[in-house]
Amino acid sequence: MTALQPRRATAGRLTATRPPSVLVVDDDDTLRTVLARELRRRGFDVYSTGSGAEAVEMYCRSSTRIDVILMDVNLPGMSGPETLDAILAVDPFVRCCFMTADDRPGRHAALLARGAAAVFGKPFASVKDVCETLKQIAGETDSLVEGSAKWTS
Repeated sequence: MTALQPRRATAGRLTATRPPSVLVVDDDDTLRTVLARELRRRGFDVYSTGSGAEAVEMYCRSSTRIDVILMDVNLPGMSGPETLDAILAVDPFVRCCFMTADDRPGRHAALLARGAAAVFGKPFASVKDVCETLKQIAGETDSLVEGSAKWTS
């Protein structure tokens, strides 16, 4: 669960001419490909990479186009939380959601405290629910009330 953080002042409202965009970061090629396909099918512009270092580079080049990051916690080299720290240093308003199979007590809360907007357990119960949550976090739906919405998976 997490409360949504305010978007940066320069972020524009998503419109029919600008669908929500997501950067998918996972070292599992199959999962990354399936997620990218499903997100595109549900109306997202999708960028993807398999490493934290590449994610930082891609975000820095495209931060005005990326609305939300969906990132695995356990990445080789730079971990998901380390990657988020590097991106937060550049953009303190970044929206990042983590994916993890680690369901130890307190793990999700620790990721949220580190700056994640949401944490999804793997395997996903529903890709549709993940997509809807990402759209809300990206700011597409009017039902978003900043500071009060909570997300669970």
